[in-house]
Amino acid sequence: MTEQLDENQALHLFCLDWADWHRSRRLFAPPVPKNILVRIAGHIGGGEVPDAILSSDASFFNLSVLAQEESRPKMIFYLYYIHKVRHIKMVAEQMGISTSMWYREMRSFRGKAWRSYRRMMDDPAMNPFEEAEEVAEQV
Repeated sequence: MTEQLDENQALHLFCLDWADWHRSRRLFAPPVPKNILVRIAGHIGGGEVPDAILSSDASFFNLSVLAQEESRPKMIFYLYYIHKVRHIKMVAEQMGISTSMWYREMRSFRGKAWRSYRRMMDDPAMNPFEEAEEVAEQV
């Protein structure tokens, strides 16, 4: 049982990393100034823009998530990981489901997306990085 919990926790942490990666996509380009006064004044406040996260694993997992059918479990997954909804009981009630059903559907979708991701990564045709590593080892 503890091994399953460890695997579940590891998957949860992977999904949290994926969500951070997903939110960092907007950082590849600087934000457009909102008006002419900001352009004239130059850079005002805000500090340095953080770097976007680069991760082939997160990118492939994102493809796996996007490939899943649009459904309530997918919406729950996005609400939990991307939008960081933490009032689960209230949101579940608004959706007409119990809190335990919310978590069950979220875990189910997370596992389905993970299995799809693993199939993608195990397929040499879908993972060009493995082929590049094999060629590098032969040289």
